[in-house]
Amino acid sequence: MIIDQIRSRLQEAFKPFTLCLSDGRKLTVPHRDFIALAQKIVVVIDEREVSHTINPVHIVSLSEPARTE
Repeated sequence: MIIDQIRSRLQEAFKPFTLCLSDGRKLTVPHRDFIALAQKIVVVIDEREVSHTINPVHIVSLSEPARTE
C-alpha cells in the first residue's frame, strides 16, 4: 500500500521524494514537515506554502525529485 511506502520513507533517514499522481501532477516533499498522513488522506505543502489534499488512491508512485542545478 502506498501509505506504507510513504511512512517508511518518513521513518528512515529522510531524503526528499516526489509523489506522482494519477492526473500527471508531481508533488515534491522536501522535508518530513511538509507532509501529513492519515489512512485515507495525504496533505502536502508545496514550496509556495499551498496545501494539497490527496486521496492516496491517486498516488501512483514515489520517486526521487528531479535535481535542479
